[in-house]
Amino acid sequence: MPEMPSKSQHTGGRPTPETSAQLDRQIMEVATDLFAEQGYVATSLEQIARVIGCSKATLYRRYASKEELFKAVVAERGQMLLDEATDVEASSKDPLLATREIAEFFLDFMLRPETREAYRIIIGDGHRIPFVADELMETIVEPFVATFSRLLGAAARAGQIDSVDHEETTRVLMSLVVGWPLQNTMLGQKELQAPEARKKYFDRSWGIFLSGIRRQNQE
Repeated sequence: MPEMPSKSQHTGGRPTPETSAQLDRQIMEVATDLFAEQGYVATSLEQIARVIGCSKATLYRRYASKEELFKAVVAERGQMLLDEATDVEASSKDPLLATREIAEFFLDFMLRPETREAYRIIIGDGHRIPFVADELMETIVEPFVATFSRLLGAAARAGQIDSVDHEETTRVLMSLVVGWPLQNTMLGQKELQAPEARKKYFDRSWGIFLSGIRRQNQE
């Protein structure tokens, strides 16, 4: 990323709410890009401030440490996932179709460069920032799993599938859909880079999942 000052560089005085919100947005965008491109260790708050064109003091007033900023980046991405799952659950009348829609979005979401690299940092540098992983589990992963579990429970009550432990069924589905694609992509392979390839893989994974869980009297 070229390290050029932002056109909206702060020039002194009390910022307006609009200017402050724009700066908040810039911080998140630049931090997300730099963490993804360089990794956690190589990225500093000083560099982020320099790219944005703001002072280090301005950045530190918002985030006391690099760890706090990275946590905010992860939380923002996680919220995108939760918002999508919540919207699909609220608008769908068929719990099994809703489960499929969320699962397919989950695959695409996890293979996005920003999400993938954030995940890589959490795995590789988790010993440096353990509280980020803990908070991710509590605020993102557990609510996301709960959404899947509710939908699978509804599908079971509707006679669409056989499922007793819906949380366990959810984890099986998540592993089936995302496990190999994420591993493959993190190793630098490109089998699922094209949307058509991801779609083909997802359809096959979903078919395998349904073959093991669908009620025998269901088509």
